[in-house]
Amino acid sequence: MSQFSRFQGFRLLPLSAVFALVVSACSTTPVAEQPVAAEKPAEAAPVLPSVELTPEVLYNVLLGEIAGRRGEYGLSVRALSNAARETGDPRLAERATLAAIYAKRYAEALDTGRMWVSLRPDDEDAREALATVMLALDRPDEAKEHFEKMLELSKKDNRLGHTYLRIAAVLGRHENRTDALSLMTSLTRQNPGNAEAQFALAHMGMRAGNLSIASGAIDRALIIRAGWEDAALLKARILGATNDHKRTIQFYEKYLSTYPESSKMRMNYARYLVDQKNWEGARGQFKVVLESSPENIDVLYALGLLSLQTERLEDADVYFRRALDINPANDQMRIYLGQTAERREQLDVAVSWYKSVSNEKYLFEARTRLGVVIAKQGDLAKGREILSNIKPVNDQERVQLALAEEQVLRDAKEYNAALKVLSDALKALPKHKDLLYARALVAEKLNDLSLHERDLRLVLKLDPQNAHAMNALGYTLADRTDRHQEAYALIKHALELRPNDPFILDSMGWVQYRLGNSAEAIRYLRRALEIRFDAEISAHLGEVLWVSGKEHQAERVWAQALKREPDNESVKNTIKKFKQ
Repeated sequence: MSQFSRFQGFRLLPLSAVFALVVSACSTTPVAEQPVAAEKPAEAAPVLPSVELTPEVLYNVLLGEIAGRRGEYGLSVRALSNAARETGDPRLAERATLAAIYAKRYAEALDTGRMWVSLRPDDEDAREALATVMLALDRPDEAKEHFEKMLELSKKDNRLGHTYLRIAAVLGRHENRTDALSLMTSLTRQNPGNAEAQFALAHMGMRAGNLSIASGAIDRALIIRAGWEDAALLKARILGATNDHKRTIQFYEKYLSTYPESSKMRMNYARYLVDQKNWEGARGQFKVVLESSPENIDVLYALGLLSLQTERLEDADVYFRRALDINPANDQMRIYLGQTAERREQLDVAVSWYKSVSNEKYLFEARTRLGVVIAKQGDLAKGREILSNIKPVNDQERVQLALAEEQVLRDAKEYNAALKVLSDALKALPKHKDLLYARALVAEKLNDLSLHERDLRLVLKLDPQNAHAMNALGYTLADRTDRHQEAYALIKHALELRPNDPFILDSMGWVQYRLGNSAEAIRYLRRALEIRFDAEISAHLGEVLWVSGKEHQAERVWAQALKREPDNESVKNTIKKFKQ
């Protein structure tokens, strides 16, 4: 909700303000003796009672404020309520009511709230507070009366829309969402041509899970006020909640074609595309935003990550460097620049970036990556030494360290040592999914398919929707056994969970190949390669093409893969398999 009620919290006053409140509320000067202004102001100040400042009044006000500071809310409410009743001052009634609402002492808030409204019947804040109390006491009809009075008052100075948003903020906190939606529906009918009223109703519909009401209301809001960005953003959310991704994308595209300068809408669209794993589409939208906001560090950060994801490593380096130029203290960017350099095989550059990190928040990650890179440079002992000197402070860091050491050992084909590192870590954390998954991959390298399957089955028992574990097990069964139907079922489920994952698409292509469906295999493998270049996917596609009698196409696929990764063993071994 873009507007918020003032009754979400109770702010304690400084003691100087308390004294000022008490002194101004309680005056011993008779009203007749007060000076009369020469000219009446445009809006007369509210009439306040003339009450003697007795020790009891002063005591109750100070006690109420001090007790509130100490968290003794019951005592605070009682003292402030006593002061309000003693003086009849609307400001003390307000103070007592807000304190009672904050303390969730609604019976006491009802008494002082009614006093506040009786003293200032045209005060929208008083009406809102009393409506809040009525809702908390499950008296929605009485709450509605005060909401209606707020709407009536707001018409006088053309604040109707603002008041609808205030009311929606109050109703949005009501536990009974059905009652809240019913109330807002009824209040909206009183002014159906007000855009904010329809906007507020759409919010309430969303919160209550009634997408039909939400959708109808937001459409009416956009008819009343065409192009309203906040309403368009809410409509996109409602469409997204229906999981109708085609309609959601069509709405974003249509709106942005009409209002291309709407950066908030475009940013939301980009994030939506990220959620849908549409990296290229998201990247395109962020680039449009960057044209109008070249110094927007969040956009540069997003573009850097998307460029990493889509293997545009030079672009990633440019975006991260620009973000670092804007904020030189941002060590997170140095981490990403190090990772980008690693992916570009610029290991010396990666080492420099990781060594340049000084912020304690990022030191663990930087030192861990440094150890991995040093090992990649060929000094396995030094890399492991760096990792062993890092002192983890929690289980998460212990897992990260174990996975880092396992990675350097696996890269060095020290599979037995890698298995030991992971098994030792699993003694302390026997059901950690990441450790189990990593050990399963190492076990496959050691041809221990029994351990491989056992670990992945345990991961799936702990996390039945783990698409990566399904895919890994399915691929192994397709590639290393004759359990092809079982493999297909696992990969099919994984693909349903992550339909655009290139590695799961690769597995589906491979199992289709094993099942004898070469045409289907080629379709899946080409789609995987379109989403992300990977040499192993290229090796698979080339093999299927070759056995399908498309040798020239296979050779082109392998040649392109070797051009990008000339030392890739998967591609080279596949070529040897078919071309002696």
